[in-house]
Amino acid sequence: MKKTIVLIVLLLVSLAMYFGDELDEKVRELRRVEDEIRNTQNQVKQAETKQKQNQQELSRTANLKKRTETNIRTLQRSESVVKDSITSVNQRIDITRNSISYLESLLNVEFELLLRLNYSSEVMPRAKEARLTGSMINRTNNELLIQNGYRVILTQSYEQHRRQFISVNRELRTEDQKKRSYDRQIRSLQTENSRLTQEQQRLQNRIKKLKQDAAELESLIARLTATTGREPANYQFTQTKIMWPVRGQIIRRFGEESRGPNTSVISNGVDIAVPENTSVLAVDDGEVVFSDRFGGQGKLIIIDHKNGFFSVYAYNNDLLVNKGAKVKRGQTIARSGMTGSALQPSLHFELRRDGRAVNPLPYFE
Repeated sequence: MKKTIVLIVLLLVSLAMYFGDELDEKVRELRRVEDEIRNTQNQVKQAETKQKQNQQELSRTANLKKRTETNIRTLQRSESVVKDSITSVNQRIDITRNSISYLESLLNVEFELLLRLNYSSEVMPRAKEARLTGSMINRTNNELLIQNGYRVILTQSYEQHRRQFISVNRELRTEDQKKRSYDRQIRSLQTENSRLTQEQQRLQNRIKKLKQDAAELESLIARLTATTGREPANYQFTQTKIMWPVRGQIIRRFGEESRGPNTSVISNGVDIAVPENTSVLAVDDGEVVFSDRFGGQGKLIIIDHKNGFFSVYAYNNDLLVNKGAKVKRGQTIARSGMTGSALQPSLHFELRRDGRAVNPLPYFE
């Protein structure tokens, strides 16, 4: 009978040890999942920020393209006007050139006529005709001078319009190149925008799955806690209130919600900003059940206070106690830091009751 009792006791002890080890393992797994949720949410925020910047750049580029298209239309109208002006000047130059050619021919005829009249033997009858012919020559010559002057003016006008056309055409090509460049940028930004949207959706699906995993782990931890054979939890600390692990500004509160499109992640503890290597104190008596580096939590310590509560200390630079160590309230257990996923020197602190996160602030002295 005594042997049977001893065997039963040994069996119960073995089961308690087994479930206790499994509990520790599941608590660590829960920390890993929660850390992965935070890291994934940070990735969502980064993707949202990048997409916002991308959208701003897309809007800016679209406005630049619109302005360039307006410039192109203005330059095209100017180019058309200058082309018409060049055509008109060319036509007038051709008319003037023909007129000059005609006047030069007429002047030659009139000079020949005058010469014949001057060599005629009939002096008196031809004198009047010679005077008339001389007068015609003067008029034709004056008209020729006027047409030549007009041709010079038209040629200068043509050259001016030609230079203007070259300038407008050069600006038009420049604006057209800018427009093509903006088109390429817009296509690239739209492609990146689509990729970021898909990336955010993928991360949001990941967060949803991780939150489901975390909920299942918390449920399992609660069941394991009830089957470890430990004394019933009395939820009483050695004093009415627990100590602050460090003193500093709270930069992230318990239950603080980090939002993204269709997703949110709730903080399971508080983040307290303190300089690196600040002494981290045990908030109450207990046993160290974890002391090691743990993913995004950085260097992590978990203390079992043997009353149904666990306290968690993350982001440390140095760990000063090992797993299995018995610690006292106010004992220095670590030096704070910026390890893991910490964005600034701080301590991440959690208080867990039966494996579930609770707001630690009402428990602090």
